Amino acid sequence: MMTLEEMQELLKDSIPGKRYKHSVNVYETALKLAEAHGLPTEKIAVSALLHDCGREVPSKESVAKCQELGLPIDEVELHQPILLHAKLGVYNAMHKYGVADQEILDGILYHTTGIDGMTALAKVVYLADMIEPGRDFPGVEELRKLARKDLDKAMFLAYGNTIRYLLEGGLLIHPHCIRGYNELILAAKAK
Repeated sequence: MMTLEEMQELLKDSIPGKRYKHSVNVYETALKLAEAHGLPTEKIAVSALLHDCGREVPSKESVAKCQELGLPIDEVELHQPILLHAKLGVYNAMHKYGVADQEILDGILYHTTGIDGMTALAKVVYLADMIEPGRDFPGVEELRKLARKDLDKAMFLAYGNTIRYLLEGGLLIHPHCIRGYNELILAAKAK
């Protein structure tokens, strides 16, 4: 696996400047969340930095690229190909950046949809992507505060925001998102 510095240089050359700035913001936000929750930072740093490395493929070309690479595409991804940058990101992380650690790869894979059974690393990457300083949406400040205190409560709020946004936009909701949301609801009811 490359060093973090080598990854940063390659990423900077591979994605548009605005997307690279976002990736650095997510990386920095993820490290702050990891610190707030007493989590080890090495894997979180790599997963957060590379979470959007699949964005080097434009969304309109991502279905064809996934097909070319033999990556599976579900019905939601077929109709909302922007989601495929997560799968392309995993592919790039493995083949371009030398990442083999499954936990790091899962952080990249689930940073857009979430899923049930997420590790703390995956939750940190998902939340950091949503609350990095460049993000501005109603409720983002509340989510930022909650993310520093309780990852599961922040994930619940984040899923709710995402589901509301998708419903209001008439967009499909990925089953992984529903599974993650339902898992948190059931866990809260069990307490």
